[in-house]
Amino acid sequence: MKRLPVIFCILALAGLLVPGCEVENCPPNALSYLHFSLVDQNGRTFNTSDTITIVGQTTSSDTLVSDTLINQEAAASSFSLPLSYDAYIQFVFIYHALDVGYVGRDTIRIDHRNIPYFTNLDCGSMMFYEITGTAHTHHRLDSITITNPNIDNNEKENIRIYFTVSGVEQ
Repeated sequence: MKRLPVIFCILALAGLLVPGCEVENCPPNALSYLHFSLVDQNGRTFNTSDTITIVGQTTSSDTLVSDTLINQEAAASSFSLPLSYDAYIQFVFIYHALDVGYVGRDTIRIDHRNIPYFTNLDCGSMMFYEITGTAHTHHRLDSITITNPNIDNNEKENIRIYFTVSGVEQ
C-alpha cells in the first residue's frame, strides 16, 4: 500500500514538470496575393519576350500613391501581387522590348471586397479578398478573365491575362 502514494507523487510531479502545450494551427503564409497568369490567345501559358515593370496605384486622402511592385521582370509567365485595403487597386504594366526599349503600357483595375479573417489569438488576423470587378486597357493585352474571385493565402490563379502572341513568342 505504500507504493500507491509514491506512484501518485511521481505522476503528480511529472504532470507539473511537463508543461501543457497548445497546438497552434497557424497557416505558414499569412499573406494573401492576387495571382495572375499570362496566356496566349489559345489559353496556353507563355513567357513574355518583353521585360515588364508593374506599378501598383491606389489613392490615399485623394492623393494617388504609386509603388513599383515588379521591376523589369524578363520571361515572366505569372505574377503574384498584393492588394490594397481600399476598395480597388490599379496595376500599370509597362512593357519594354529588349531591342527597341519602351513599347507601351496597360492598366488593370481590380475592384475587390476586403474580408478580415481571424483564426485564433495566437495566429493573429489575415486579410482575404473577393474580386468584384475588373477593367483594363487594350494596348498590348487582349482581355482578362477572373478564374477564381476568392483571394486567400492559398496560391492559386485568380486572373488570366490574354495576349495575342506570334509564333516567335510561344
